[in-house]
Amino acid sequence: MAVRIEKGDRVTLRYQVYSEASLVDSSPNPITIVIGEGRFLKPVEEALVGKEEGEKVTVWVAPEDHHGRYDPKKLKLIPAEKLPPQARVGETVLVQDEWGVLHPAKLRRRDASLAVVDLNHPLAGKYLRFEIEILKVEREGAEDIGGEA
Repeated sequence: MAVRIEKGDRVTLRYQVYSEASLVDSSPNPITIVIGEGRFLKPVEEALVGKEEGEKVTVWVAPEDHHGRYDPKKLKLIPAEKLPPQARVGETVLVQDEWGVLHPAKLRRRDASLAVVDLNHPLAGKYLRFEIEILKVEREGAEDIGGEA
C-alpha cells in the first residue's frame, strides 16, 4: 500500500509551469523538496499533501502566491537617452533606479525623447499551472516509503 505524502516528507518530482498556454519553467532533472519547508511555492507544497508516489498532479497558483498582481504604478516614464539606442519595444531592458541599481523592465513605448518601461515581473498578474509528476517519497527515519509498505 502506498503511503500518502505528509508534511516533512522528502518528495522527488518533475514539474512544468505554464502561464496561459506558454511553458515558462520546467525541471529538466528531478528535484527534491521537503514538504512544509517553504522552499517551493506554498500552494504547490500544500497540494502534494495526501498524494502518492507515481501520481500526476495539476496545481493552479494565483498571482498573489508568486509574483503578485500586475501593478500599473510600476509603469515608469524615463528619458529615451537612458536606454540603448538599439532597444526595441517589447524587449527587456535594464533601467537604473535613483540608487544606481539596475532592474529588468519591458520597454512598452519609445519615441525620440521619452520611453515607457514596465517594471512588473513578466508573470505578475498571471495564474500559473504546475504539472507535477511525483517520482519518489521519503519519510525521515524510514527507508523509501513509495513502494511496498
